[in-house]
Amino acid sequence: MTTLYRRIFKNQQTGSATIKELLQSMFVGEILETYGRIWIVSPWVSNITLIDNRSGNFDTLSPEWGRREIRLTDVLIGLMSKGTKVVIVTRDDDTNKPFLNKLRDTAEIHALNEQLEFKLDPLLHKKGILLSHSLLMGSMNLSNNGLEMLDEWIQFSIDPEDIATTKLEFQKYVEIE
Repeated sequence: MTTLYRRIFKNQQTGSATIKELLQSMFVGEILETYGRIWIVSPWVSNITLIDNRSGNFDTLSPEWGRREIRLTDVLIGLMSKGTKVVIVTRDDDTNKPFLNKLRDTAEIHALNEQLEFKLDPLLHKKGILLSHSLLMGSMNLSNNGLEMLDEWIQFSIDPEDIATTKLEFQKYVEIE
């Protein structure tokens, strides 16, 4: 029987490496087989490191990255250049502005503005990363505090029904204008 879910309880001492490896695997998988639209829904989001390419293990994914830690902006630009639409739902908050501005400016430099959509919701509390074949939800914001410092509960899912239900829920953010 295939396991479709994994729950992770993370605190400052344990679980950080597990979450980082999971995020890396999710986004590497998305780069290898990307589809129409991905979602990042988080009240607070920053340009976290997603892929550790210091050893060169991921050079074939994007040779221009080089041997360094690859950040969220780099990965999202790479996905957008492959035709993926990226939707970021977050709060209009000073904490988020550096990431949002960097992503917007980099998308503009690469003429990928049409592939990027921001929705700002002052009441947002939901958190989730929805990719083509995987879903990560729980209490964790997509920030350094969420990854490194705070106690978090996270659930990873590859259940197609769970992914489809979440996609319908997240779609509501772009329907509201």
